[in-house]
Amino acid sequence: MKFNSYVLIFLFTFSAFSSFAQVVLPYGTGQGKVAFVNGNNYPGIEEPIPLGPKTFRLAGNDIWVADSIGGKLMQFSKEKGLIAEFSLLASPATVLTSVSKVATKAPDLELIIEDMAPVYDSEGKLVSWWIIDLMQNRLLNYSTDGKKIAELKHEKFVQPFRVEVGTAGHIFVADKGSQAIFVFDSALKLLSQPNWEWSGFAVGSETDTLYRLFYEAESAKTYLVSQNLENVIEKELELDLPEHLNPELWWVNEVDEEFVLTYTPATRFEGKFIIARIGFDGKVKTSQDLVPPIAMNRFIDHNNFAEIWLGAADYGTAPAGNLTLLPMVLP
Repeated sequence: MKFNSYVLIFLFTFSAFSSFAQVVLPYGTGQGKVAFVNGNNYPGIEEPIPLGPKTFRLAGNDIWVADSIGGKLMQFSKEKGLIAEFSLLASPATVLTSVSKVATKAPDLELIIEDMAPVYDSEGKLVSWWIIDLMQNRLLNYSTDGKKIAELKHEKFVQPFRVEVGTAGHIFVADKGSQAIFVFDSALKLLSQPNWEWSGFAVGSETDTLYRLFYEAESAKTYLVSQNLENVIEKELELDLPEHLNPELWWVNEVDEEFVLTYTPATRFEGKFIIARIGFDGKVKTSQDLVPPIAMNRFIDHNNFAEIWLGAADYGTAPAGNLTLLPMVLP
């Protein structure tokens, strides 16, 4: 199925889009554009998955996008468009932006931004971002105006994948290579490292409780597990889901006692996931199809649980097309 068909399904599935609230990012270099790497600009590349912006986050009234290959963060207003952008690189990225017919190696990248997490002060003001640099398996902390504040390295990091920051300042790093979630305090001291099954995770909005998914092979059941900062499991909730593959937890709303996850149907991936809103009783409140972009790490995010945005892209066809961020409705 080609990208245009994906877009049609996407628009059909989520009909409640605002006609003006969207962010469109062309591929290329320069202000408001994002870099990509695929077989079009690097015909000799051995990487099977195309690369482009891997993550975006909602922060108040703004949307922040990581130009993962171009090495910059971009701030957008939902109404006015691009507000600011700043580079994290010592020197400008040199990534090809057009189709090349000459066999080329992969670009020599200084960093790849895998994920990002906002940091708020005690008054709820956004003050900085923790980002994952996949090139050097480390985390970097930057202020909202682009000044480097701190760096977090650890000998146990193998392939950091997702990062979240709790209200008390704890940093949670999910690592695919280590199959663990590393929990650090605000002084960057490692507190615990619970097991992780590549199935997403969330940090409680009211507390720094860690939520993750656990699959029990004997019963073929998926459970939501919550645990405190002492690595003590507080609750295991069996989920009333149909037969499924690859569940991924995105966020937990402790006030409304519900959470959101995606999963692949038992028929295996055929261009779409199922997204479900589930109560703390383990029962599905609502679910529907979701067409993910090709390819992003964090392709969905929320603002205060009520506002949800989704990415739409196909980095394999770039420089054709765009990365588009759109609001969606999950009833």
